[in-house]
Amino acid sequence: MLKVAVLSLSLLVCFFGGFLPMFVPSLTLEIVLRVICGFGVGLIQPLSASLIVDCFKKGSEADALMGIRSTMVGLGATIFSSAITGMTSTWKLLNFAAVLMIVCIIMIVAFNAFDKKRN
Repeated sequence: MLKVAVLSLSLLVCFFGGFLPMFVPSLTLEIVLRVICGFGVGLIQPLSASLIVDCFKKGSEADALMGIRSTMVGLGATIFSSAITGMTSTWKLLNFAAVLMIVCIIMIVAFNAFDKKRN
């Protein structure tokens, strides 16, 4: 339960730090918000590895999943940023990518509630 709370909090921090820079007029405030977004990402990255370790303990399946996780982090960042940049007419619209954080939070809350009902 604690990991779900930390994941939800870190996604909210990422959302606000990634979406609000679109509305601020000052470059300094935009940089501060990007740093806040970085703190959220800093919470998410180790948590994803921790969830794999919790679910798969040890063995070749856990090792393979850790490799896939690392690959997807790199590919996701590259492909996602390139695709969004190509689809937008201005770099300010890139901040709308942070809306995906809200989708992730909704999914976490929904599936966590489903697991509680099932148990």
